[in-house]
Amino acid sequence: MLLVAATALMILFWDSVPVSGWWRRSESVDEARFFGSIAAELRAGASLRMALAAASAGSSDDRLRRAHRLALAGAPLGGISETLSALPRNGARARLALRVAAVTGGRSAAVFERLAERAVDDAALAREQRTLTAQARMSAAVVGALPVVSLLV
Repeated sequence: MLLVAATALMILFWDSVPVSGWWRRSESVDEARFFGSIAAELRAGASLRMALAAASAGSSDDRLRRAHRLALAGAPLGGISETLSALPRNGARARLALRVAAVTGGRSAAVFERLAERAVDDAALAREQRTLTAQARMSAAVVGALPVVSLLV
């Protein structure tokens, strides 16, 4: 009976359980795909502006869609870099890399490849952290639900 009540509470209040969210794709994975796409476009011979536009085309992220519109509209790369600074994990690095690439005009594909590698590493670290703390989070959810379950029983 106690197990049934605890299971019912977990199902009803799943959003408040600290374990929720494990099925969501990491933002770092999206950033890695974005930076990798910029690097590939640059290696293929595209300009920095066109590489940004191509990499952010069709993205579901509002920040990347805005960067796409700005790049196609011919906005200064400084403005686009400010938009990219809002990226959650590597925004500051992306802003700096874009500004340096815009000013120097040199080869920047390697810089964006390194940003993609860093985003992949961040995603792997976040997955490992979630894995290593899963037992403690589930224990906290069970201990937190015990008073409510004991009141119901």
